[in-house]
Amino acid sequence: MLVVCTEQSEVIFIAPDGREVKQTVKVNSVPVSIFCEGQFDIDYKCFVTCRNGAVYIISKGKVESVIQIDSKPIGFVKLDKSLIIAAMDNTLQSFTVRGKKNFSISLPSQIVSIVKMESSRGDTANNVLVALKNGEIKMFNGKVLIDTLRTDD
Repeated sequence: MLVVCTEQSEVIFIAPDGREVKQTVKVNSVPVSIFCEGQFDIDYKCFVTCRNGAVYIISKGKVESVIQIDSKPIGFVKLDKSLIIAAMDNTLQSFTVRGKKNFSISLPSQIVSIVKMESSRGDTANNVLVALKNGEIKMFNGKVLIDTLRTDD
């Protein structure tokens, strides 16, 4: 299944062969990023961050719930049952997938990117790497800062 977002605030689910639109869901703002999990025909969830500072959770062809964040999103990662969102106000915000806020961390510089760090050992470490404009890369496990790497310009 191919899932695309449009400037018309739509999330479109396209059949694997590319010949048919299986479903179109309208959200209230233009999407910024998306993460989908599950199987379309059985049970799926799509998490869509939008320019209005909201995260729309789509399931079974409709918006199931909306999480409002404090600022506009830069990117996000999903860890088990939580979303870690990098925001334009230099904060890292965590929410449960049901919308309850876990924590918010202020960072010293603009956030450039956020990625989930996978382990080759197969353990279930939930580490997140956050790249900052000042050249630092911060590694978090939940809200705990594990390490800071400094890069040269």
